[in-house]
Amino acid sequence: MKKILLTIATITVLFSCTEQKKKSRMDFDLLKQQLNLTEDQKIPYDEIILAFEGDRDLMLADLELYGNNSKEEINKMLQDSYKYQEHVLEGILDDQQKVIAHEFIKRYMPGVVDYSDELKAEVIEKLALDTDQTEQYTAINYAFLNAFHDAHDRFHGNRETASMYWNQFNESRNSALKKLFSEEQYKQYIELTKKEGYRGQFSSK
Repeated sequence: MKKILLTIATITVLFSCTEQKKKSRMDFDLLKQQLNLTEDQKIPYDEIILAFEGDRDLMLADLELYGNNSKEEINKMLQDSYKYQEHVLEGILDDQQKVIAHEFIKRYMPGVVDYSDELKAEVIEKLALDTDQTEQYTAINYAFLNAFHDAHDRFHGNRETASMYWNQFNESRNSALKKLFSEEQYKQYIELTKKEGYRGQFSSK
């Protein structure tokens, strides 16, 4: 009986890990096509991808095994891994390819549902927000994320519904920002967010 229970537990862990791997993996074959690698770049690129995916699989298995598999723990581990992988990839890429890789990894980073911290920092800088505006801008973004996460149970597993909620809450955020920013600042904000116009389009991922 103990052997049966142990076998069931092992299968459950393996199945859970397999599902998590599928959700957490980026399509680096797609990135490879977008980078238009030279023949000399292809082998080291494949080696880097293979090594990091193997490491992530092991880390996910360890988190599952020791019970540290909360969504927050998994996302933090994956984000750190992908950021370091980007750093390693930069060693074999030219300047234009580095930009393509950076934007790709930023777009598909696990656990990131809102505009990137990079874009938010750019908004503060380009719009020349004062201290009060910066605090309110940060608070409005925080409220957006809270509202979206609180609605999670209503759209869990349904990407189209998730997109609907994201856009609904984003409209509310834009209304609040329109009151906070000057007319010119708001125009700049809308233009800057077009850089990450894919945010909220969960049904297309």
